[in-house]
Amino acid sequence: MLGEPRQGLSRARNRALDWCDEDDVLAFVDDDAVVGAGWYSALQRRWDEAGEEVGCIGGPIRPRWPAGGPPGWISPPILPALTLLDLGPEVRDLDPGVTTVYGANISFRVAALRRIGGFDPAFGHSGRRLFFSEEDEAQRALARLGFLVRYVPDAAVEHVIPPDRLTRTSFLRRRFAYGMTLGVRRARPLSLAGRQALSSGAGAVAAVGRQRLFMERAVRAAENLGVLYGSTRPRRIA
Repeated sequence: MLGEPRQGLSRARNRALDWCDEDDVLAFVDDDAVVGAGWYSALQRRWDEAGEEVGCIGGPIRPRWPAGGPPGWISPPILPALTLLDLGPEVRDLDPGVTTVYGANISFRVAALRRIGGFDPAFGHSGRRLFFSEEDEAQRALARLGFLVRYVPDAAVEHVIPPDRLTRTSFLRRRFAYGMTLGVRRARPLSLAGRQALSSGAGAVAAVGRQRLFMERAVRAAENLGVLYGSTRPRRIA
């Protein structure tokens, strides 16, 4: 069992990276994810098939709902707030500037990950700080060096969703935090974030009484408000 005395998901992941041999593959799953029976063999096979140009492979993250299933106001557009991912039944090489695989089910070629310096401690959850994008940043850095990021459909995990994640407040809080990471990275123009925050906020007000549409628009507004906050006050966030 490895231990990392300093707080932070990125630091913990970098501790694992330090422990690996150069020719290893390092896989991560979240502590609330359950790997399927064929997850290891599927991931091993996909890495055996991959050329040296592949730096990262990730797979589907499917929900394991609590008893009673999800609330009726949850719809597909807001599922990323639960760290769920399904990009279809085919192997796909991704442009991480547009789409990434998620850290709850992700693996890296160690030599490639070391070339980019591992995970940036400025990103990722740390203590009570809810923050994202350490694995997204790693994927984008790998792509800049010419490595491929690959989605494979057969190395799947289930994400155990506790009831406290299935509240409107949780969705809005997590999407605001995700928006902050976009703002810190200057990944979305402020003018666009401002327009989307206003239009989505107004749309949410107009959709009161239509639960799914209201939440889709409210979550989108929260994300864009997070972008605005993150872009103007990064020191307080980090």
